[in-house]
Amino acid sequence: MSTTLYRKYRPQRWEDIAGQNHVKVTLAYEVAADKIAHAYLFAGPRGIGKTTTARILAKAINCLKPAGKEGGRGPGEPCGECDSCQGIGEGRSLDVIEIDAASHRGIDSVRDNIIENARFSPSRLKYKVFIIDEVHMLTTEAFNALLKTLEEPPAHVLFVLATTELHKVPATIISRCQRFDFKKIPFQDLVERLHLIAKREGYKVEQKTIEEIARHADGSLRDAEGLLGKVLTVGEGKRVTHDQALMVLPRSDHALVASFVEGLLRGDARSALMTVSECLEEGIDVEHFADDVVELVRRVLLTKTSGDPDAVAPDYDEERNRQLVEFAELATVEELVRMIEILLMKRREIRTSHPAQLPLELAAVRLCHSRSMSEPALSEEVSVTRPVSTVSTGTKPGRKDTAAVKSGSDRSRPATVTESAEPVVSVDRLDSVWPEFMRSAGEHHHSLPFLLGVGKPVSVIGRIIKVGFGFAFHRKKFNEEKNRRILEQVLGGILQEEVRLEGVVLENAAEMGQTETAEGSPEGPAETGPSLAQNMAAAFEGRVVE
Repeated sequence: MSTTLYRKYRPQRWEDIAGQNHVKVTLAYEVAADKIAHAYLFAGPRGIGKTTTARILAKAINCLKPAGKEGGRGPGEPCGECDSCQGIGEGRSLDVIEIDAASHRGIDSVRDNIIENARFSPSRLKYKVFIIDEVHMLTTEAFNALLKTLEEPPAHVLFVLATTELHKVPATIISRCQRFDFKKIPFQDLVERLHLIAKREGYKVEQKTIEEIARHADGSLRDAEGLLGKVLTVGEGKRVTHDQALMVLPRSDHALVASFVEGLLRGDARSALMTVSECLEEGIDVEHFADDVVELVRRVLLTKTSGDPDAVAPDYDEERNRQLVEFAELATVEELVRMIEILLMKRREIRTSHPAQLPLELAAVRLCHSRSMSEPALSEEVSVTRPVSTVSTGTKPGRKDTAAVKSGSDRSRPATVTESAEPVVSVDRLDSVWPEFMRSAGEHHHSLPFLLGVGKPVSVIGRIIKVGFGFAFHRKKFNEEKNRRILEQVLGGILQEEVRLEGVVLENAAEMGQTETAEGSPEGPAETGPSLAQNMAAAFEGRVVE
């Protein structure tokens, strides 16, 4: 029967363990100095070598040919050749007892398999070793029964407890063990180990395939070796191409993930939703895709705060790191944090939702809508390079534009265009260029045409163009500095005039343009134009039914 790669290439010596230097070096020197503890606790994620390290420790303390008596090996290194090492390595030693606490979690199992067994001396080895995997699964009664034996075990007994959930292990147990925290295997160590295994198997695997496997493994060597085993089965003539590997690797194309995240950051809901549809067509698992999206936004956030993409994403190539920097410039830290929170909330709903992609689509619409209304940092992509000159008008000092009383415009901003009694353009002319104005504004940001679609020019005072809105919310968005600067530049380019825009709220939202809520407007009532409903229908390519 064939053996899986992670069993076939399970480390048998300290030097074979990938990563975990802080663990294996300490244990090796303890063995060499004959100062081993009576109980150890190995904690860390799955698939990173906790049980393997426990077996090597059992071999090292029971080796019949210690490294100190025979050269060529490091301190505390088992020989791997004596009867003791081979028996433990092959799993046939009666003195190394491995117990799965997930299936033997009750007090009776602990009493029969551990407490009673520990009283008897080893049959052949120097030490009897109990390896209790997933120890956090034991019941409270089982832990209490184990406590006394764990605190004062017989001299010939060694306990090694392994857990992936340290917080579930009672503090009384932890305090009686020498604790080691295992870490995820570094990306580069995974790549090197996978290359070594592929070479020993006689296969030639592309570098990007090895790196893709390492990224999917997320620090778990066992997962990485399992994925490599699947990849090698699709090779032809001992050679595996990247396209062949993609047939068996979990699908989540980074390009699609990046496209989705970019859509969120730019407030482009259409692009984000199309990316989700493309993922479904490609057969990509929605949950896996959502995980990759969260991970990418997390890295963007860390890049934004640290400014060092290489430290944030050591497993990314130069192109991906450059992309992280570009994404980080599109949003603030607060926006990225909120984005992650919403994605995580929707991620939990995927498994119980029908269709499965619905929570991800809702998250995209919600995030893009909020960004399109706030425009953080995005509208700054357009810079006003043409200087606006000051036009002398001859107006008397201290004159105020009474129409601005209710306009809500920012009075603190400097008037780069001086008011003049003679309008630079008529309202009729503005009405005629308004569709072109909306199209041109949309080239700078997709939400600006909607903003212009719910408003209309109502009056012109010198170079100041008043734009009326039915609601104060739209007026406020229109008067924001970053939006106003873009719109002034675009409209100025169309009219070939230097202008200033100001939004005002109209009294009658149903008849846009008839009466401006300004006191003493010198222009008087504006001409009747399209209604608010008609403007909104035009913006959304709809029609007014009543």
